[in-house]
Amino acid sequence: MSTQASYFLVFICVYLILTWAAYVPFKAGLLYNGTVYCMCIGGYFTAFVSKNFGLPFWFCIIGSIIISGLLGFLPALGFSRTKGIVTAVSSMALIFIIQSVVRNIPFLGGARGISGIKKVDHLVLYSIICVVAIGVFLWRFEKSRFGRAFESIETDPDMARTLGINVKWMTILGLTMSSVIAGIGGCIYAFQMRVVYPETFGFSMLLNIMTMMFVGGRYTQFGMIISVPILWGLNKWIPSSLSIYAQIIYGIILIVVLMAFPEGLVTRNMLKKLKNVFVRQKKIA
Repeated sequence: MSTQASYFLVFICVYLILTWAAYVPFKAGLLYNGTVYCMCIGGYFTAFVSKNFGLPFWFCIIGSIIISGLLGFLPALGFSRTKGIVTAVSSMALIFIIQSVVRNIPFLGGARGISGIKKVDHLVLYSIICVVAIGVFLWRFEKSRFGRAFESIETDPDMARTLGINVKWMTILGLTMSSVIAGIGGCIYAFQMRVVYPETFGFSMLLNIMTMMFVGGRYTQFGMIISVPILWGLNKWIPSSLSIYAQIIYGIILIVVLMAFPEGLVTRNMLKKLKNVFVRQKKIA
């Protein structure tokens, strides 16, 4: 496989993981923008331990899961008391906080970041394994009682409480899951780029993630499988003279798609219809 093809596939995996990380809180109706915060944690953890201790890929993944989960769980305790626009704005502030923190810690390279990260063989294969594992986990989670609890909270939190659902702890669970998944994405990103620095984990990254999620369809994990390759590939397809306008193009695509398809390109009703067609075809056969 060519280097360019490997680069493309790994980044599709990274953005799929990150959009799924953003999707989990939205599943419960939570306007959470902290995905990039935990991506940064996973990326910097991987960069530091890989460069200084030579830890292999899977140890870095496990470490990223633990530290991202922990540092995502702590603010989740506070966000469990907020909702709506308050959660959206305050969680966005986490991005600027983590950027300032890593920029001012000398052993994390300061503003220059960390370079010289250990190269990983078979990174494409490992990335695909992570995507499949996370995808299957989310698919099974949605069919579990926890997934149904998330849907109840998204529909009506007060009704969910009357059904015996602990909205506070379900919120904490959703945000912690999002943190763990984002940490995995950050780990893979660090190994792919072999350098991390604070400016990477900023608002432009958040815009990319949210565009891919909302365009694909924020109410189902399968929409991102369509939107991520198309939108990430957009950076490769457009002429180099227009690449400086990539963020503007992303914003325009997001606005146009949401005006035409408020739920995104792939909706829950669409999936139900496809499932019914498949069931009928199977009965006929």
